[in-house]
Parts: sequence; C-alpha cells; structure tokens
Amino acid sequence: MIDIPVKNCCGCTACCQICPVNAIRMRRDKEGFAYPVVDQSICVACGKCESVCPVNTPLAVSSAFHGCVIAQNTNEHVLRESTSGGFMDALNRFVLEDCGGQAAGVAFDDHFLPIHKIVSTVDEAAAFRNSKYAQSELGNTFQQVRSFLESGTCVVFTGTPCQVVGLKAFLGKDYDGLITADLICRSIPSPHLWRQYLDWQEDLAGSPIREVACRRKTYGYHHGALEILFENGTKYAGSNRVDYYMKAFHSGICSRPSCYDCPFKTAHRCSDFTVFDCGHPEEVTLKPMTDDDRGFSAVLIHTLKGKAVLDRLQDIRWMEADPEKLFRYTGGMESRSITRPAARENFYAQLDADGFYATVKMYVKVSFVDRILEAVKPLWFWIRKRSLR
Repeated sequence: MIDIPVKNCCGCTACCQICPVNAIRMRRDKEGFAYPVVDQSICVACGKCESVCPVNTPLAVSSAFHGCVIAQNTNEHVLRESTSGGFMDALNRFVLEDCGGQAAGVAFDDHFLPIHKIVSTVDEAAAFRNSKYAQSELGNTFQQVRSFLESGTCVVFTGTPCQVVGLKAFLGKDYDGLITADLICRSIPSPHLWRQYLDWQEDLAGSPIREVACRRKTYGYHHGALEILFENGTKYAGSNRVDYYMKAFHSGICSRPSCYDCPFKTAHRCSDFTVFDCGHPEEVTLKPMTDDDRGFSAVLIHTLKGKAVLDRLQDIRWMEADPEKLFRYTGGMESRSITRPAARENFYAQLDADGFYATVKMYVKVSFVDRILEAVKPLWFWIRKRSLR
C-alpha cells in the first residue's frame, strides 16, 4: 500500500492508475493539490503502487546528450500561438500525420483548468499550444497511452518531468512507439489558486472569460503577457512584471510541496526530449543565429530515438547548440529546485479565508517602477521591431 509523505508526492498518478482493483483515488487537499488515498477495505496488498512510485523507485537515465538544438516553427500562425518556438507543435504533427498516432498534452477544459487529454488530429492538438501554469489533471491518461501502445499505435506524450517519469514507471517497459517530451519546469502551482485568480479576473471585468493565453506574444517573445479575453469584449494583459498570479508563481510561494525538493530536476532525463525557452539563441548556437523576437525552443535530445525523430520533423528549422552555454541562461532551473519561502505555510490557508487578491498582494509586490516599465513596453516593442527589419 502506497504511503509517501505529502512533501515528497509529486501527484504523478502512477500508483492510482496501476492499481488492479481501483483501490486508490487521487483526492485534492485544501490547497488543491491531488494525493493518492487508499481504500483499505478493497486493497489486496499487491505492492504494485509502491513499486511503480517514481519517488520510491527512481528510474535510470542516460548520462549523455544525443544532441542539442535551437528550433523555430516555420508556420507563422503556429509560432505566434506558441509559448516559445513551436517545437512541440511540429513533434505532435509528426506523430499525428506521419505516424498516424495519438498526441497527449495539456489543454484547458471548459472552466480553463489544465487537463491532460489525448487527441488524434492536428486541429485538436492546437489546444496544447501555450503554457498552462498550474498542475494538470491526468485522469486515466497513462492507461489510455498504454492501450494505444499495446495496439501498435504511436503516441507522443508531453508533460512535466514528474509526469513523464510517472508514465514511464507505470508502463514498466520501453515501447518503440512512444515518444516523450518533458519541460524544464520551475514548479507547479495549485489549480485551486489558478481558479481563484480567474474568478477574481471575472469579477473585475464583470464578465465570464472567453479565452486565456498564459504567454501571448503581443509585444514579442521577450515581453510575453498573460492575456485574458472576456465575453463582454474587454481584454486583460499583464506580464510577469505586474500580473499577480505570475508574480506569485515566480516567487515560489504557491508551489506544490514536492517542488521544493524535486528529484526529477536533472540535466539528464528519461524522456526523449527536454524542451524549454531560449531567450539568447545568438549566444548558444554553434553557428550565428539572429534573435527575431518571435521565440525559439531549446531542445535537449536524450535518446537515439529522439535524434532520429528530429531529423524527420517538418515545418521547423533548427540549429545545433551547446548545452553548457544554454544552461548558463536557465539560472540552474534544469537541476535546482526552487527555495521554499518561509511564508509558504500560511499562504494557502489565507487564500481560502481572504480570497486571491487580498492574499497575493501581501506576499508579492508590484512596484511603481514595474508599472512604468509595463506601460512603456509597447514603445520598446515598436523600437525593437524596427531594428530587426
């Protein structure tokens, strides 16, 4: 029977999905994070949940890279809608169209909460574009992936490092038809906090939300903003500098407890690809590359399978890069967990008592200088755009 401290459980759902008698359910705590709960009345003590837990039984990873590239999608619409360079869109398209497979990624549900879903068309996979800054609901995604793989269908799965490790542990063996991509993940906030934020935004606008994009490139890749469109036609846009949700996220005050000591933050991983932002392409590529402010994806290739797949991708241009130079610009995020703020113990308790805005503004500050810099962002974008012509 699975028994893992809350501070260590990453919520990957592998234990829940492997249980042969459905004795385990993922239940959300008061902070909104999901943890396994065992129904002891039907548990058969088979031990599968314990053996499949990636925290209890770490997976072996390769100790070498099979390549490192900076990539950019050549489809202008895809690139504009993507958080960075649109690499994952090209990978999904390859599996869906060239391999006739399935793609598993994160989309928003009808309430703008992040969920993992499996799709069979490129149009459906468009919902995976743009980052979602809260932990996704996995449901029975691992079971669905296994079912497709057992039937001979190729699957590409994208998720946080803990989700990819959880899937690999659940499957228990390698499948030729499985392609995995994880992210260099800062940490995972609660979907409960995300929903509180959206409710607050709806109250301010006096209207339900119609569309959300967490990293819109309205003012270029380097000045992306969380953008919300409302049913009444109004729009909100705020960058990491002034948006209270993103400020809380970057402060680490709202992260899942396991994120403060994440065992999956390593440069070398069990996935085929690790994908993340590249803000300095001209500094890390082996040949000169111009930063056009439209976004680039940094891609670490961990397996020979990944290397073979890269060579077959369409709608993308890429250039080889030096991984060590790349890591100089990540701030160590690929291998170092975030620091747990001392006030973390009080944050979520106060959230339920006082609501989103009253709580967050006590823990994160938006300065006068931040607001001035945000106000001049359109002018800065216009100047940079002219300089790139």
